[in-house]
Amino acid sequence: MLRILDVIPVKLLALIMMGLLFLCLEIGYRLSHRKQGLGDVSALQASVLGLVALLLAFSFSMAEERYSLRRSLVVKDSNAISTLYLRIGFLPEPSRGQMRASLRRYIDVVLEGHEAANEPALFAKKFQEAESLQAGLWSRLEALAPQVQAPVLLLVTQAMNDVFDVGDERVAAAHNLIPTSIFVLLLVGMLGSGVLLGYQPEARVRGSLSWFLFVVILTAVMFTLLDLDLPTQGRIRVDQQPLRSLQEQLRTHP
Repeated sequence: MLRILDVIPVKLLALIMMGLLFLCLEIGYRLSHRKQGLGDVSALQASVLGLVALLLAFSFSMAEERYSLRRSLVVKDSNAISTLYLRIGFLPEPSRGQMRASLRRYIDVVLEGHEAANEPALFAKKFQEAESLQAGLWSRLEALAPQVQAPVLLLVTQAMNDVFDVGDERVAAAHNLIPTSIFVLLLVGMLGSGVLLGYQPEARVRGSLSWFLFVVILTAVMFTLLDLDLPTQGRIRVDQQPLRSLQEQLRTHP
């Protein structure tokens, strides 16, 4: 799905989807006036629409769960960085100031990276810089280890591990998407329901208004689902406010 969205803009993909749905409705309408072998299809229409609705509800539940996880990880990330920043205060100078400066830069890079999530090249660059800052923090802590008491070293090490782990969890959560097979199944169900809804042997004219509402509503629901599920596309983004608040706090209280 991400590969498709990288090649085709979301708006163009939505227009293609609407065109396919209108085409399926037209196919169903023409079939109903050429071959009326299906008889009363109302029960089949209801069954297929119910199946599509069930798939949409299931998919929205999965997408909302993943979105909530990504949002909770922002708070978790902010808390982990804040804890590490405070515990670095137990370390001697000049390492304390250097590590705190690196941690402030780390917050800047994480925020810049998530803001550039829809720009793969820039996102990859920020991700590499964040990994480099993590490696630098760990190297400084390793160099300080012989000079620091064991309880202090344990506290700082644990807090630093938490920061690194949450960072990895956020990356994993960004790639934890609804399986493409479910989207394919949804697409097949939507197109099939279009054919069945267009199959109206008793109708002498096309239901333009009902067709238009069906296509617009179904397309809007489908692409809202995509917007919710894909963190690097669309307008529904996880709010980074906890990290921004921490960023401002650490700037004023270094």
